[in-house]
Amino acid sequence: MQSENSQIVKISNNGWYVETPMGFDGPFDSQNEAGVFLDLIKSSNAARVECAGLQYTPLD
Repeated sequence: MQSENSQIVKISNNGWYVETPMGFDGPFDSQNEAGVFLDLIKSSNAARVECAGLQYTPLD
């Protein structure tokens, strides 16, 4: 079963999993719990990209 978010899937009776570039993270007890985890991953990745952009900006 797959949620409306294509990165969150339910694998039979094992629980909900989040698909990441490194594989699957989980199991989570609920789809909502998996969604919260996915939001945290996206937030941390966005912060990492922003920080890297600031840190490696070439000087004029």
